[in-house]
Amino acid sequence: MAFNPFEKTPGVYIQEIDVPGPIAGVGTSTAAFVGPAERGPTGRPVKLTNATQFTNLFGGFVDAPRVYATHAVHGFFRNGGSTCYFLRVGTAVRARRTLDDRAGEPVLVVTALNEGRVENGITVQVQEAHAAETTVARAEASLASAEGERATLANPAEAQNFHPGDTVRLEQAANNDTVVIERIATDGTITFATPLANAYDGGTMRIADIRADQTRLRLAAVTGLEPGSYVRVEQQGGNTANGVVNSVDAGNGTITLAAGLGQTFDMTPDAEEVTTTSQEFSLTVASQAIVSSPPDPTRDRAALTQTFDNLTMDPRHSRYVARAVDFRDVEVALPAEPSPTPPPGNLPAAVGPLPLQEGEDDDIGALASSHYEAAIDVLRPLDDVNILCVPDAAQPALQQAVQSKMIDHCAAMEDRFAILDPLPGRDAAGIEAQRNTLASDRGFAALYYPRIVIGNPLAPGTIVVPPSGHLAGVFADTDNRVGVFKAPANVALRGVLGLERVLIDAEQGPLNENGINVLRNFSGRGAVVWGARTVSTRTQWRYVNIRRLLLFIEQSIKRGTQFAVFEPNTIGLRQQVVRQVREFLVRQWQAGALVGATPDEAFRVRADEELNPPDQVALGILTIEVLLAPAPPAEFVVFRVIQKPGGPVVEE
Repeated sequence: MAFNPFEKTPGVYIQEIDVPGPIAGVGTSTAAFVGPAERGPTGRPVKLTNATQFTNLFGGFVDAPRVYATHAVHGFFRNGGSTCYFLRVGTAVRARRTLDDRAGEPVLVVTALNEGRVENGITVQVQEAHAAETTVARAEASLASAEGERATLANPAEAQNFHPGDTVRLEQAANNDTVVIERIATDGTITFATPLANAYDGGTMRIADIRADQTRLRLAAVTGLEPGSYVRVEQQGGNTANGVVNSVDAGNGTITLAAGLGQTFDMTPDAEEVTTTSQEFSLTVASQAIVSSPPDPTRDRAALTQTFDNLTMDPRHSRYVARAVDFRDVEVALPAEPSPTPPPGNLPAAVGPLPLQEGEDDDIGALASSHYEAAIDVLRPLDDVNILCVPDAAQPALQQAVQSKMIDHCAAMEDRFAILDPLPGRDAAGIEAQRNTLASDRGFAALYYPRIVIGNPLAPGTIVVPPSGHLAGVFADTDNRVGVFKAPANVALRGVLGLERVLIDAEQGPLNENGINVLRNFSGRGAVVWGARTVSTRTQWRYVNIRRLLLFIEQSIKRGTQFAVFEPNTIGLRQQVVRQVREFLVRQWQAGALVGATPDEAFRVRADEELNPPDQVALGILTIEVLLAPAPPAEFVVFRVIQKPGGPVVEE
């Protein structure tokens, strides 16, 4: 940016210039698991960095019916994964109670933090509360004289009964004026904000009657009042009005309301007192004890009752209900559509105690494909998810719908990859039939076969589980040790005792050709990942590592060049972006991600006039073309062995 010397003193000036730094590579190894669990929040992704966190929040292994998501998360961390999200799917419903305001409109929703029918035993009660009860201040004094903008009291000591800002009424015979006090001198002389219409040589001065449009009130005390307080102003045998406090001046003992009261109040000495009462409510929540057999310290709880006093519905108030209520077993929130009732009618009506209702226990057997599909959509806002696994969907009733949803989700997000599990008990023909139900032209998923055998954590013996969790750990570990450009294959699975079905070379060949990655048992190595293909039929997207490498490069460039948006679309900007992208790709080439003896053989970046003609520039479009030569895996290593023992050449 050029220095602008306009109206500046000659001298030395410093300009700090922000230069965009190198493009940083995005993460590639964060997995997302979607599935049922023993307990824990549903419909909300939770970030985890170890298996203990999962157990503490979502519980242990479930065997009736068997839940595979738990095994998948444990397998992920055991095989080198470091960070994942878990999104619990379930039919359980959290108990709740909607509280209506004084006009009958929904105003608060109290919801149990845990699901299940047992939470229907939680009760809530609402009662009226008043944090402050006081009166509107009165004062009266005898005038010695008053004229223009000044008044002198017959007894100067009585001046202390008035404050600057008070609206006062001067009266003598037929004369009267209503003015606002601006200053009170130490000698008791009072100065008004505007001149008097009359002159006085006696008479009285008092706090004026409250006008309908008046917003400032001086009170006998302001303790318990603050911005956001609702107040009721009333006079016995007279008017009643409501207001909302905008500000409190403790020094002068005054409050300022958001609007006039709309009513007048008589402040003559013989009139009834005008009282001011704050309007709040108290909320009492009581939960029952839960005692499991055998005891479960993560779920059991003692009975608890707690009362939250002097709550309000105004966010400015220190006792705003959405912030002030902090109870072990419930959360309190506004409904989706806030109450339209104006204050103070929007305070909850006194009720209760009333139990929460509609809580339902989880029924894992009732989960349908719609539950999983809806849960997968919940992952859309997470921009750090790179791997998607849904192990419990690998069953005949769910597989096609859910796995197709996984592929569609990854293709739409363009920053993540799906690991697909095989259906249980399938032979070669069965897994090929499953493969034929899946399609991803751009290679956003890979199917692995067969299922794996692991130790049963709940009883002696072994169980068979889907492999996606263990494979996600291999993906993450390979990314972290080598890079996303390395195929996550030829790696032994940790914690795996065997395979549901053992295949030989002749059986694997046709499966591999059909995009089914086979897990093999090799002597001395155990279960090994022996395939690296996607479910795409297009050769450019055949391999898992190429698909994931391109996702990594695309997302890294996308995030690293955000600075260019709305910059002047000039040759200088194009050159700057090209330089940044080239520098990033050189680093990938040096790491071994791209094929070529030199960077120019491995990639090309251009943003020339051909790509950016004037009509495109005029539309605000800057086009940069990036050509890459990613390194495919050495899937087939062929040795040509030639024997030449002195006779005819023998070739194998």
